[in-house]
Amino acid sequence: MDNIKLIQLSNYVKPTIKEKMGQKWVLNGDKNSFFDYVIDRKNGSPTNNAIINTYHKLLFGKGITIKGNDEVYEDLAELFSKTDQRNALNDFYDFGMYALKLVRSVGGGVAKTKHFPINKLGMGKADKNGEINEVFYCYDWNNPNKYKPVPIPIFKGKMTDKEMILLHKPYQSGCFYYAMPSYLSGLQYAEIEEEISNFSINHIKNGLSFGYVINFNNGGAVSNEQRNEIERRIKDKLTGSSNAGKFILSFNDGKEAEVTVTALDVNDAHNQWESLRDDAKYQILTAHGVTSPLLFSIQNATGFGSNADELNVASKLLQDYQIAPRQEEFLDALKPVLELANLETDLEFIELRDSYTDSEPKQVVKDEAVQDLEEEVEERVEMSEDYNADNVDLENLISQGETIDLEEWELLDDRRCDNMTLEESMLNTLFQFASVPKSDSRKRSEQDTSLFKIRYRYAGNPRPQREFCKKIMSANKVYRSEDLINAKGVNKGFGLNGADNYNIFLYKGGVNCKHFWQRVIYLKKGNNKISVNQARKMILELEPEDRASARWEQNPKEVAQVASPSNNFWRVN
Repeated sequence: MDNIKLIQLSNYVKPTIKEKMGQKWVLNGDKNSFFDYVIDRKNGSPTNNAIINTYHKLLFGKGITIKGNDEVYEDLAELFSKTDQRNALNDFYDFGMYALKLVRSVGGGVAKTKHFPINKLGMGKADKNGEINEVFYCYDWNNPNKYKPVPIPIFKGKMTDKEMILLHKPYQSGCFYYAMPSYLSGLQYAEIEEEISNFSINHIKNGLSFGYVINFNNGGAVSNEQRNEIERRIKDKLTGSSNAGKFILSFNDGKEAEVTVTALDVNDAHNQWESLRDDAKYQILTAHGVTSPLLFSIQNATGFGSNADELNVASKLLQDYQIAPRQEEFLDALKPVLELANLETDLEFIELRDSYTDSEPKQVVKDEAVQDLEEEVEERVEMSEDYNADNVDLENLISQGETIDLEEWELLDDRRCDNMTLEESMLNTLFQFASVPKSDSRKRSEQDTSLFKIRYRYAGNPRPQREFCKKIMSANKVYRSEDLINAKGVNKGFGLNGADNYNIFLYKGGVNCKHFWQRVIYLKKGNNKISVNQARKMILELEPEDRASARWEQNPKEVAQVASPSNNFWRVN
């Protein structure tokens, strides 16, 4: 029996994921090869490829917007293009981490944000405090001598260098230098699907032969060393899934030392792997957290429902447990960059789609009380939309608005007013301001100081439908908080239980209104107590702990909110 050897052409070996030390950096596997392994498993497995591509689309949705709005936030796109947003999200899902290159502006903020391929980076060694302070960029980690790795500092809240890398690497147990993709356990099944595909196509190309018996009939005259050499050469030529099968190598004495090759014909060999292929597909779906294969254009007899109701449930589960948490984590990592660029940070993604519908919508029988309530709400909405633009109280409110003289006042800050507002006593203490003049009390706000004006501008949907919103926006004025809180008779009948008054500072145009109040801060020009740069630094760049110790005052959160599902659209019931 020593003269007969069974040679297995393809054995699956799970790749070793190892943080390999090398000079000043640590790589993700030998020569950063694990990134390439993940890419190969996407390109080689149809199921894995379909799922990942769909996740890419779902994660970006229709783009990023300010919470409560339904239009893409174009100011963000100027700093961080939509293409770079998509690419960073793709890396985040594919590899479990992503990198962005930040370019410093003249004033020390962030001028531009670009996606940076994470597979081109190696992590710098941690310092004695366990902190990773730099990454190394190399065009090709297979040849670091030719393409010398270049160190780039990691961004940690401040732009200390002209170019820095924002590295988002969420915590994972057992991982320090690199994060792993969430579907890591499915990669081996993606490789199984890939290898079965290779085997099947090559089995057909090779005439549906299962393998070969190679007889060396003068085997008795061949030494052990010669046998090993022959075996090695044949194995090098024929092994692997692309050669579709096994061969049996036999050394014997007979038939006048003739070498014969006999094909093992098994015409249904490629069908033997069908159950393994189905299992691999199911395990890949499971690893990705797929709630229904149909959402990913994958037909699968796994018991997942295909009607609209079940698809809606599956879609909601996918959004709630897979998509939304990743989107929120992505946006949270961007907040320090957005703050340095003076952009809105309360952001969200617009979902790609809301629901799936049946071809014939079902008739819903509503309870009589529910119908009455809906009719009442609709009637009130119509009241607000049909509000008389010539209403004296609305005109009185608009007349209290101001057009700030920019020859006298410098615009410092313009943002949604859920951010901090300045407390007069704190400013006067810090900068020893003169006492606030009491003249012209109508124009002075309790939030003003001798050098600062704090006003509020109506912002949000640029195409308002309601006359109240149209009038306020077209007036293009700014208002004191007191003007808005104490406004009387605006949107009559739209207050609590049909009251004529309600707080428009908090609830704006009422039920379903898509607008909010934007805080605007002005500095007195020509003063000798504080410069524009000093004031902006104080307002915009204080760390959270400094703000707390400085006793900054905060507006109610409703001021910067629009009517949305999260606040019941401002409805009482």
